[in-house]
Amino acid sequence: MAHTARTPARIQRLSALVAIVAVAVAIGFAFGRILLGHSSTYRMLAVGVVSGVIAWATERRGMLLATLGSAAGLLLVLAWMAAPHTLWFGLPTAETLRTLATLATQVGAQAREYVSPAPATPSLVLAGVIAVWAAVFSCYALAFRAQSPLLALVPPLALIVFADGVLEEFERPLYGVVFLLAALAVLFADGLRRIQGWGPVWSPTGNRDRLLPAAGRNARRVGLTAVALAALAPVLVPGFGTRPVLDLTSINSDGRIRVSPLVSLGSILNDSEDNRVELFRVQADRPSYWRMVALEDFSSGTTWEARPDDGIPLAPGDAVPGSTTQGEPVTQVVKVTHDLGFAWLVAAADPTAVSIDHDVAWHPASSSLQMDGWPDEGEGYTVTSVRSNPSVKDLRAVRASLEGAALTQLPDNIPPLIAERALEWTAGATSDFDKVMAIVDHLTSGEFDYRTDVAFRDDPQTLADMLTSTKAGFCQQFASLMAVMLRELGIPARVALGFTQGTPVGDSTWAVTTRNYHSWVEVPFEGFGWLTFDPTPGFVDPAAAGYQSIFGPDEPTCPTQGRGCENTAGTGNGGGQHNVKGGTLNEQPGTGGGGISPPASAPIGRRLPLGRIAAAAAMVLGLIAIAIPAGHAARRRRRLRTAHDPRDLVLATYDVFAERAGELGWRKRPGETPNEFRRRLGAHGVLGDAADPAMARLTSAVVRAAYAPTAPGTEAVDAAELDAASVLRELRDATSLRQRVLGIYRRD
Repeated sequence: MAHTARTPARIQRLSALVAIVAVAVAIGFAFGRILLGHSSTYRMLAVGVVSGVIAWATERRGMLLATLGSAAGLLLVLAWMAAPHTLWFGLPTAETLRTLATLATQVGAQAREYVSPAPATPSLVLAGVIAVWAAVFSCYALAFRAQSPLLALVPPLALIVFADGVLEEFERPLYGVVFLLAALAVLFADGLRRIQGWGPVWSPTGNRDRLLPAAGRNARRVGLTAVALAALAPVLVPGFGTRPVLDLTSINSDGRIRVSPLVSLGSILNDSEDNRVELFRVQADRPSYWRMVALEDFSSGTTWEARPDDGIPLAPGDAVPGSTTQGEPVTQVVKVTHDLGFAWLVAAADPTAVSIDHDVAWHPASSSLQMDGWPDEGEGYTVTSVRSNPSVKDLRAVRASLEGAALTQLPDNIPPLIAERALEWTAGATSDFDKVMAIVDHLTSGEFDYRTDVAFRDDPQTLADMLTSTKAGFCQQFASLMAVMLRELGIPARVALGFTQGTPVGDSTWAVTTRNYHSWVEVPFEGFGWLTFDPTPGFVDPAAAGYQSIFGPDEPTCPTQGRGCENTAGTGNGGGQHNVKGGTLNEQPGTGGGGISPPASAPIGRRLPLGRIAAAAAMVLGLIAIAIPAGHAARRRRRLRTAHDPRDLVLATYDVFAERAGELGWRKRPGETPNEFRRRLGAHGVLGDAADPAMARLTSAVVRAAYAPTAPGTEAVDAAELDAASVLRELRDATSLRQRVLGIYRRD
């Protein structure tokens, strides 16, 4: 009977390393899908491999020492991936620790805000790195320290199942196969340690240990059979790809459109325009922003929330208590056209009465009407609101009323820059209204861009970055920034969530879709109630156009220097169309209901500085006109400088000559030899008596440089340069001025 050699410790260690790397690869490819981009997957894969290597390298050390080493490695990786700007020569600093702690507090809010696959924001990268690192390290510790290989597979399996649970995509058996191979590798490595070999797995041959082709044949057959069955069984089992008996992903997936305060703006923003859904239709005398809920609480410093209250029950037709706003009544008849997953009833600002066949409560803390349950398709209700119509003069004569200290409260982590910029923008403004309009003007004057390809966050640091570096955001961030700036000035403000007016469909009716989801700022003024101010470029509430962007000729110019105070007569309204992109809202400035719609580049009623734009455009064109030939010349000089020996210099000289001839209209064709190029120039008669022999010498020189066994001398380089210059002079004289100019910018 053949002797079975014991498996050497080196082979055992190597098998354990291969097994944990296989686990890291499976996790990286499967779990990395929850973040956008291939780079995110590769980063998660690299994190898993590094964690596994550290666990493997410290296996023979104490568990405490191994854990400390893993923690140090995790800190370095987190710093490099989530907070690289805080490092000192690649090492973490105290600022790094503070930044990571701040990012950790934002993970929960961003997890609610995004739909997977989510953008690779620093907070989500931090969470992903920790999850992958911990799963791989614990897998190695359980498998090879605690010798519990089956239990060790639970952490990596949990991450893979999590990724499959949050991603709505077709089945991916490949990830299951990869994980199964990794699991078999772990079991195999553990088996080597337990029984010191599976049959005659390894046997010494000379001075080396090698895997014999005949050894472990049965074990390999079992493993390959298990992998094949695992890959093919789901496809062969009836019902593959259909609804399972217990489908956890179907929970809360009843087809209703759900929104939540602000965080859903980030979860609706990246959906395709094809997924736009009409939610309801509103019949009213005039269009308006349709508010759902007002958010007053920013104590968390990460997102705005509604202040809770018990609510006041209302019977059909009951007056909404507490309304003191003076103005004209506006009746809105709302018809729900899609099953809604939110209980708020949309209405113009300051509702005074509601009539609906459901139990409804008025919540004064959030100025919202909420029904008991969710509106279904086909249901309708009627809301009466009071619309105040103050003039600019009226608003300058009153103050922004302070309705409770909560409307000016801010968390302690607001960067001082925001208050400094608010004071700078409102310098010289004497009324609360002028201060509000100064901030609106600065945010919509063109310095800031409306974009949806930004991180969907409204934490204080993101808002400060908008003022200094990014200069871009979407409606949530513009509204958050303005509300924070107003509160820094002591002016009460809140963020409202709802919809722009929608698209007119006739009979004073507006169709509102998920495209119209929006947020804005509201400020209370004495006697006029909560008034809308929209700081997002390109958006204006039609009900607010009279005081936000249209100043009548009888109104004096306000003391600030912003364009929002220009003396501009006219009427109009704004609003916007919003494009749903992947679960979050993609707003686009567009037409509102009737009146004048705002241009895409500036809010309605504000003149563009056409003279400055024209001058800037002319300057840019002039710089481009200078930069293109300068770039060509620099590239040619670099081509000649990089040629170090005479042979390369002759070839480089001819390359430069051919490029310049192409600019004059005589381009050397692809695959055309130098002799063919010379004959073509001669056949067209563009070479004079002096240029024809010069072209012949230049052609002969470049052919010798390319193919002759001996390199040319420096005199050949000088001669080639002279001949090239002579031929180019002849070609230039035979070329029109138009071709010489256009040839610099266009290759014929």
